[in-house]
Amino acid sequence: MKGVGLNSPKASRRWPVTLGLVVLTPLILAGCGWLNQGGSTLLLMGSVVVLMLVLVVAGALCGAGPGTCVAVLGFTFALFVGPALDDYVLDQRGTRYEAVIADISSYHRRHGTGHTCTVIRSDSGRNLTYRIDDSQGCDEDFEPGRHVTLVVDPEDWLATRLSNDVNGLSSGHAWTVGGLLAAMDAFILYGRLRRRAGRSHR
Repeated sequence: MKGVGLNSPKASRRWPVTLGLVVLTPLILAGCGWLNQGGSTLLLMGSVVVLMLVLVVAGALCGAGPGTCVAVLGFTFALFVGPALDDYVLDQRGTRYEAVIADISSYHRRHGTGHTCTVIRSDSGRNLTYRIDDSQGCDEDFEPGRHVTLVVDPEDWLATRLSNDVNGLSSGHAWTVGGLLAAMDAFILYGRLRRRAGRSHR
């Protein structure tokens, strides 16, 4: 069968697909990770469906071996990029308010005891109550009456945290996300080039 050259119509038609995968796959996965930060079960389920569809399509277009690597790296990337965006965005646009811890309660969880802080903010002329758990900055050493700083997302999308848990995007987290992105795109390019080379020798 006649080979397919680099300048042939078939080869040129494959480059837009390849570039689309390299650019759109990370963007869609990052979007899914961002949706997961909203705390909505419906959005979580929808983003998981979109995530799986994107990874299946990208994997199929890259071939068996590289496609599997793309799927694994893409899934891991989506897990890390959501919290990374949360850390960065809340640090940049979050509004800080002085507040007081009114109560601390504990609850049982699989790997130990969790804690929830009831925090009251009164700067708006009326008391606003927030429940902050361990992942949002509540600490078992806190006591009622302690003054703290709340960081609130003005868009009401990201969960409110205490300022001791808002440190921006760490370098380690940034390098992890960047490394996963680079590896995923590298396997996309490798898979697409390998598929094209295989077809040109048929």
